Amino acid sequence: MKKTIVFVLTILLLFSGFATQSYASLSDTQSAAIQALLDDAGRISGVPGMSISILADDEVFYFSSGYADRESGLSASENSLYELASLSKAFTGMGILLMEEQGLLSMSDSIQKYLPWFTLKYHGKQVDMQSVTLNNFLHHTSGLTNGSLNQNIPQGNTQDMLQKTVEMHVDSELSFYPGEHYNYGTVNYDVLGLVMEIVSGQSYEDFMKEQVFQPLGLHQTYLYKKDAQATRQLAQGYRSSFLMTTPYNAPDFSGNKPAGYIISCTKDMARWMGIQMGIVQDIPEIFHTVIEKSHQGDMSVPAVNEMYYAAGWSVNANHTIIEHPGGNPNFGTEMVILLNERTAICLLTNGANINRSMVLQVKDILEGNLTQSYGISGTQLLDIVLSSTTIILCLLAVLFFLLGLRRRNTNEPQPMTKKRIIVTAILLIATIVQCIMCFALDWSAILIWQTYSVLTALISSALLTASITWFVYTHRYNTSL
Repeated sequence: MKKTIVFVLTILLLFSGFATQSYASLSDTQSAAIQALLDDAGRISGVPGMSISILADDEVFYFSSGYADRESGLSASENSLYELASLSKAFTGMGILLMEEQGLLSMSDSIQKYLPWFTLKYHGKQVDMQSVTLNNFLHHTSGLTNGSLNQNIPQGNTQDMLQKTVEMHVDSELSFYPGEHYNYGTVNYDVLGLVMEIVSGQSYEDFMKEQVFQPLGLHQTYLYKKDAQATRQLAQGYRSSFLMTTPYNAPDFSGNKPAGYIISCTKDMARWMGIQMGIVQDIPEIFHTVIEKSHQGDMSVPAVNEMYYAAGWSVNANHTIIEHPGGNPNFGTEMVILLNERTAICLLTNGANINRSMVLQVKDILEGNLTQSYGISGTQLLDIVLSSTTIILCLLAVLFFLLGLRRRNTNEPQPMTKKRIIVTAILLIATIVQCIMCFALDWSAILIWQTYSVLTALISSALLTASITWFVYTHRYNTSL
């Protein structure tokens, strides 16, 4: 999804010749079209609530649809608080670059200067950690990538969770040698968050609140869930499985906060986008330099889909497209900033089922293309396919089991041929393999991050194979013997 959004944005800008668009104000028809798109997105995706802020030529527009908390009847608004997911990384990037500007560290410093106990492996051999810099983690060139490493993020909300999260990744096997490539890995920003704690002598939360959020005037952005809950504006998270959306309280991953668990609203995100675009000026002077640095992608490594990684942002070569998606187990987010078009859009939702590329459709509406149709996301499509697969496979499993029972009770002799023995053995092995796969998978991680229909589809597949095995085997049964 992220790659698609970036590609489409790049093509749009290339074809427009990077011309500046003008949206002095939204017309009634544009506003109606945006609201209709959000309403359709909620109806089709099943995501209960979403909020969007649009910054166009220095004007801010807010739209919301549905409920921040469906069960309590709390409507979504620009003040509704959502988990920002990976949009959090831009704040962490801002914080550590601020430290560099303050002279507290250098991004070219070795990670061993701050975390001498943090070691990594490549092809089973220890990596020279003196050569691994803070920049490698900032730009996702450390070799720590997503995938199996995400399963190593521990659950919990104690003050030492950031330390524990980084410690869990000691001696991790890297996907590539540091500095060779850019490949996204969420834990990179947890490492940076721990460095910030060590250098500042404060918790990550205290430093960010005092040194970043308060000076920037982001007063509705929170680092602790309890503080967000106290406002009575915190959105309930939801997840979808078997074509139904239900409330879901995901486990606490406080150690992953620098990478994905800051909480905010579209009102603060509008100001944040204005800060990135240089529109908001009532901030300390030092941040203007930090912001410029945060938009500089690492071009020493190959681009991925024509995009480089900066400090919590994906950027194009000339830094005119700045964007980032985010997805937590029960929240979905997207932010796109088009500097040459003086336009920025932020989408926050309380469900991971949303098609985040709808921000592009909002941009189309701003350009006068009012007819937009929401398309289902890959996550929702997967659930539809797996849910349908579960139902079909379960029905077939029951059918073959009943046919096997019927055949078992026949009085007609059915000798066990060599061919039938081979087929039965193959099917039995296939059943055993599928059962082993079901037990071998890390279901704790899958059930947090994926639709439950992943599990049921695998189980129903094993049941079907077992039923077919039974059906083939009973072909030889003879009750008259």
